[in-house]
Amino acid sequence: MKLGFSIQSPVFLGKTSRETTNDLIAHYDKVEQLLDALKTAGVSSIEVRILPRGADPASYQDVIQAIWDAGLSLSVHGHVAGEHPGSGFVEVYPSMAYILKHFHKYQNDINMTLHAFEAKTGSEDELHRETVRLLRSWAAIVDAEQLPLQFALENNRKKSSKVDPGDSIGGVVRMVEETDHPRVGICFDMGHYYSNLLNEHGMKLPPEQIMEDLPMERFLNRAFHTHIHGLGATGTHNPLTLPKSLPLEHYVNALKQAGYRGIYNLELTLDKFDKELSLSEHVLASVRRLKEAVE
Repeated sequence: MKLGFSIQSPVFLGKTSRETTNDLIAHYDKVEQLLDALKTAGVSSIEVRILPRGADPASYQDVIQAIWDAGLSLSVHGHVAGEHPGSGFVEVYPSMAYILKHFHKYQNDINMTLHAFEAKTGSEDELHRETVRLLRSWAAIVDAEQLPLQFALENNRKKSSKVDPGDSIGGVVRMVEETDHPRVGICFDMGHYYSNLLNEHGMKLPPEQIMEDLPMERFLNRAFHTHIHGLGATGTHNPLTLPKSLPLEHYVNALKQAGYRGIYNLELTLDKFDKELSLSEHVLASVRRLKEAVE
């Protein structure tokens, strides 16, 4: 079982801070030190969060290469938006050029997580259909090019400001089943699922006694990837330092029973953390908890 960790896109663009020095890399002096600390703690995969389709691949390649040079593999949090027509995957997803040219030296395959199309207004049914069309198209291209690339459609958090066919477990399952392709599965975002569950019960913060509801079996059985983050006073993407932040062990056990073989990937937003512990302490405590749950 692989442990993964998402690094936010500004870091790949040379921007390691939002508010305090290097707060996007846990206050380490440089990215390589964070990678080394994560690897020592048991992480073997790093996710790019996110890689827009139209981004300049050269802007991302230095950190991507540093990840590979550190002996870590790579996954990608992709994005569906953008007009990039073509018959090859590098044409429809230009920012993947460097990754697709070099990945075979370092790993056997690549997972790309995607959100469904969403909009401020409009028809959820049309966004559903548009997502299925794109997934079918990309899967056909990948088949034709014999690329070891798979797609994982993520369950999103419900937002009143958006129309999103992927903001429910059922919505994600319907799109994946309608796409009906072996390269297309699901990313189980545990924090989004728990956030929606708490909202349904009128809770703003996670309770001391965790809620043990689980997604349907059809969802768990199609899981290719995970996004794992706790809930806290600043919302989602918080560390797992507090046990109540996420029913992590319960979710991991459900995935194991479903035969999950993918990456257990922490998706944290470091500049949202509370200051009771240092950023690195929160990160490494989260990795330890995840490692214990998986083992």
